[in-house]
Amino acid sequence: MDLRTDTNIKKLLKSIPECKEQLYSYKNMIKDNTTLQSLAINANIPLNALTYGLERNIKRATQNPCNYDAMRNRLIKRNAVNIAGYVNFLWQNDFISELKKKAKKEGIELNINIFPKHSKKEFQNYLAVCKTSEDLPEILIGKGFSSLMTQQFVEQFVTNGDYQNANFHVQKGLIFNNTNIDDTENQYHPFAVEEMVMVHDLTSTVYTDKPTKWSDLLTPKFAGTIMQMGKNQRDHFGFNIMLHWYSKYGEEAIAKYAENVKDKQHFAYIIKNMATHDRQTSPINIVHQFASLFIRSDARNKVEVIQTKDGNPITCHFFLAKKNANENALKIANYLYSDNIKAIIEKYGTTHISSEQLFSGNKIFQWVGWDKLKTLPLPYLKEYLSEIAYQNYKVS
Repeated sequence: MDLRTDTNIKKLLKSIPECKEQLYSYKNMIKDNTTLQSLAINANIPLNALTYGLERNIKRATQNPCNYDAMRNRLIKRNAVNIAGYVNFLWQNDFISELKKKAKKEGIELNINIFPKHSKKEFQNYLAVCKTSEDLPEILIGKGFSSLMTQQFVEQFVTNGDYQNANFHVQKGLIFNNTNIDDTENQYHPFAVEEMVMVHDLTSTVYTDKPTKWSDLLTPKFAGTIMQMGKNQRDHFGFNIMLHWYSKYGEEAIAKYAENVKDKQHFAYIIKNMATHDRQTSPINIVHQFASLFIRSDARNKVEVIQTKDGNPITCHFFLAKKNANENALKIANYLYSDNIKAIIEKYGTTHISSEQLFSGNKIFQWVGWDKLKTLPLPYLKEYLSEIAYQNYKVS
């Protein structure tokens, strides 16, 4: 389906109902005659951002269609503990196996659906049109800023109390005490964190001083020195780092950062090209902490994972539990805090919530906070911030 400025929004929603989550923040502005352009004008939002967001929803819905009844039957099994969601691809298989092992030991029937990247979009389409929590599992597991954090999902299933449960017992590591890592409403329960790190390539032909804190990357001194994860075209420009800049310094910081980015590559290529003197390399590389595990042995003494003075931005691995989750569901959810799960995820560079220190060795971290996240107009905000970044990014 091709979008035009005169595309009628209500007809679009009738044809592709999955678009509702993209438009949710502006649902009260949509009338019978509302068009794409008139909505952008009335909501005072960029037409490009709105269009690209809807195009993503349309592409996802048409290329990965979800049979609602079939998905519900897959997710909900009677007399079983039902779990669904997403985790890091590196530890996904071991994670699933360990939960199954625990369930078998406890005599619990476990119905677990952790969706890998190649099949997660079907589940995302299901979440976009789901109307009742009865059609969702007792336990949902998420990471980053996913479909479990859209404004639509939060208002429909989280803030109304459907997924609110305080029956969990975690002994947090010292580094997480006296921080904003906890959700005081007992809705989102973090069990691990993923850091963004700066890797300094000492062999780069582009000279620059080493940054000591994240805000350094916003200064003109680092223009043309940063390699960012992503596709070298219009995309989300690394939403984790975009949201960090936005929440801490506002939209202006995103523009400044994007101006300083030399290039964008998939993290695998960034790691592969480090310390090769290739013209595509950059002295400052922004990657997930787990990606640093893949730095070649012959390159390790030529690059440095920077210990930042202000701490690295993090995202959380988390779960939600229904308020009426039974004893068996709570037992499985509490197991996410166990030493066995900790060993699995820390093997692959993710820091467990019970750890005394971050995997990077940093003493502090930067986290947006659950209260803030639950008020953001996601997923539209991804497109809005990406539009700012793209307009200021000088494609190499």
